Amino acid sequence: MPSYGADPWDTLNRMHGRKRDQPKPDMNDAEVRSILVNAMAEVGADPAVVYAFRKTGVYVCEENEKRLSKSSLQAFDAAIDEYYAALLRPIQ
Repeated sequence: MPSYGADPWDTLNRMHGRKRDQPKPDMNDAEVRSILVNAMAEVGADPAVVYAFRKTGVYVCEENEKRLSKSSLQAFDAAIDEYYAALLRPIQ
């Protein structure tokens, strides 16, 4: 499977200017997802990937692809397909 978009972690680290060894405040899932979506947008990630991440909470890249469950990968791929299918539907 190809890598989908740029790595949002690099952008996330730049956005917040924090070193990895500094303590970070606790964030809830919605806050983390929001930061990641903004990071993806900043690096120009494929909108289909952003959609799939928002829908599934899964981000697929070369580093984690082999560790993700088959069901997570299938859900992510299905969300990508759903995004592109929606683009092909006629406007009503």
